Amino acid sequence: MGHGSSTSLKAEGTSRGSKRLNTWQSIRADVLGRIRSGEWPPGELIPTEQELAIEMGCARATVNRALRELATSGIIKRRRKVGTRVASTPSCRTTLSLPVMRDEIENLGTRYSYALCAYETGPGIDSAREALQVDLGHPLLMVKSRYLSDNNVYCCEAIWLNPAVIDLPDPSVFETEPPQEWLSGNLPVQQTRFAILAREIEDICASNLNLLPGTPVLTIERVNSLDAVPVSFARQFYPPHHRLIFDD
Repeated sequence: MGHGSSTSLKAEGTSRGSKRLNTWQSIRADVLGRIRSGEWPPGELIPTEQELAIEMGCARATVNRALRELATSGIIKRRRKVGTRVASTPSCRTTLSLPVMRDEIENLGTRYSYALCAYETGPGIDSAREALQVDLGHPLLMVKSRYLSDNNVYCCEAIWLNPAVIDLPDPSVFETEPPQEWLSGNLPVQQTRFAILAREIEDICASNLNLLPGTPVLTIERVNSLDAVPVSFARQFYPPHHRLIFDD
């Protein structure tokens, strides 16, 4: 995949046939597929939860969960006693300008550099699967890297990407381009959720920060989503005494 091309979500779960859709994620993907194809155009009143549950062979509560996720993202509008309609401009959702570590470091007036530490495809950690809403058998691409400011380690990052919903490049791309920068340039991310916490550092990240494994450090967790579908989960670990400054 070229760096200049724009990526969108894969069409996952949109082929129904006689197959039962047993998870809310697959139902969400199916509904999104119908909206994108024009089967349900903007302003269209879609079938009720009960009708969808019968069609898809699942519980009504499962359909409800899928529709709630889409409503939260502004893809559909739900009104009590009226029904659920496709939003008037579902394709015009605001695309976020994702913050990248390069800007954060260069804004300090220091020299930025980046190094890939490791990558692998596997089931991912529990927190990553929960954030990306996938099951244990679902493969994720994990990338670990470090960012330097004037040759001093500024931050270590572990990020999990879901190859089932976005077309990822060959992992070797991340030898020179950080995953967050790749996402920023190739995917029209619409929602980002942050959490700030203290977390014990492990393995490669501990070594990069010259800390003992188990040392608690400032950690930022970040989930990027498109059309209510999470596409990446990242943890960024900062060395002791790091200060976060937010300007409004």
